[in-house]
Amino acid sequence: MTIKRVQIAGVLLGLIITFITLFADHIGLDNNPIWGIKRYLILLAGIFMVTAFLPYRGGSLIDLAVRTSKGRFYSVVVVLNVTIVLIYAWFASTGYWTNWFNETYYYDLLATAFRHGQIALEVQPDPALLALEEPYEPENREGIPVLWDATFYNGKYYLYWGPAPALLLAFLKFFYSPGIGDKTLTFLFLSGTLIFLTLLILELWREHFSEIPKWMVLLTIAFAGLVNPMPYILVEGRIYEAAIIAGQFFFLGGLYSLVCAFNRPSALRFVLAGLFLALSVGSRTTLAPAVTFIALIVFVRAVKSRQKSDVSLLLAFAAPLALGFIGYAWYNVARFGSITEFGLRHQLTSYNLYKQLDETFSPKYIPPNLYKTFFNPLERRQAFPYIFPTRWSGPAWLGENLPQFYLLLAESVTGILIGSPFVLFAILAGFGIKKQFQWTLAVIAGSAFLSFLTLQMFFFTAMRYMLDFIPALSILAAIGFWQGSMLLTRRPLARKLYGIFAGALFVFSITMSLLLSVSGNLESFKVLNPDLLKNWTWLANSLMNR
Repeated sequence: MTIKRVQIAGVLLGLIITFITLFADHIGLDNNPIWGIKRYLILLAGIFMVTAFLPYRGGSLIDLAVRTSKGRFYSVVVVLNVTIVLIYAWFASTGYWTNWFNETYYYDLLATAFRHGQIALEVQPDPALLALEEPYEPENREGIPVLWDATFYNGKYYLYWGPAPALLLAFLKFFYSPGIGDKTLTFLFLSGTLIFLTLLILELWREHFSEIPKWMVLLTIAFAGLVNPMPYILVEGRIYEAAIIAGQFFFLGGLYSLVCAFNRPSALRFVLAGLFLALSVGSRTTLAPAVTFIALIVFVRAVKSRQKSDVSLLLAFAAPLALGFIGYAWYNVARFGSITEFGLRHQLTSYNLYKQLDETFSPKYIPPNLYKTFFNPLERRQAFPYIFPTRWSGPAWLGENLPQFYLLLAESVTGILIGSPFVLFAILAGFGIKKQFQWTLAVIAGSAFLSFLTLQMFFFTAMRYMLDFIPALSILAAIGFWQGSMLLTRRPLARKLYGIFAGALFVFSITMSLLLSVSGNLESFKVLNPDLLKNWTWLANSLMNR
């Protein structure tokens, strides 16, 4: 294709996208004349295409993307990311594409409070709740409307979830005033997490595994973006999922910035790494052990290098972390009068956490949580998607000898090794690693393990909780997959069989992930889009009965 034709095609496509977005309600593609954030994003994409292709010339960025091998590869990476984001959008809309059901708007409430210069929500508690002497006892609140799972303290509502996403949302609401639901935030943060995962995989490949073929890189990007529970959390997409994926967005941003800083040291990269990691804890407090470990690794690395320049880089990394700690400490003191009080104790939920908070974390919960996290099996049914996560299908001896406060049947979970066996390649990540890669591997592996261990001590587990360590684990699986292939370089037949085996595990893992996202914990597709499930069940049964 000539340069002129590429330019014309790009401009025309951008104009078509822009036109359709502007007049979607007039031509019947969108029944809602009020613009939402998704429509604005599509309009920006159309305008970007027009402005990008108008100055298109030979040797430009777009020309390189079309005409060079390297450019075509990165173009495929972009197309892959766009495809995965479209899959996210389909799950977020439960198959409707344009109709997004936001169950909660908690972060929007907190952002509105921040904009008005306060840290308590503007939602007024019911007078009957204010009159209770023991509001944290569920039985005492029967019949009284409450903001579910919110923190109630001194007659005001707060949120125990980290405030960092609300701070960003408060800034955004200066330009976009309508309410933004937590599912929309979940989608945006998940898409951002995908971008950081992609950038991190590409950085590792270029700097340490450049001999690995490009198809292996694309496969690992697809796995990291679609592995369970990445799309799974979008179907429900409440405040719980939004807080978790916001933490991962910032955490992966921190990992990517830090890996780049290890490879090409600069103060800016270390500042960005510290800032992102501070915001990750500000979104998801349980990431604090992992971030602390990373900070320790950076400190030890700087001490061992014995270079004066590394001292300034260490300060650049530590400064935003220290500011983040001070900011969160002030936030807790301003709300509850204590640095270490995050609001979980005063949560209005199904349990009296005010009395039982000390029982929420315990090493006693590790055995049942380990089983559910790794081995909890699937339930098979006759209707599409045929497989469903289960609450508990473990051995009787383990299910009958549980700590009193442990919630065995809290939520449905599918074990990682049952639904995502491709992660087994993470075992190979440490084999034959070059010395200059050891710090990077230590950061990724150590943080993944500490995030994993922290959640195993919680008083129940859920599929969404796995997202605290699955992205880092998927990076380790990518490294292990590449490392295994490199170890077989001199054995071409074995290497080919290894690739086929990996491809089979990949297909199985992603298929299971997509099917589990349809079945889900709350079976949202069955509630919100039953006709789609009926049609798919009929189609699948027809194909299998032929």
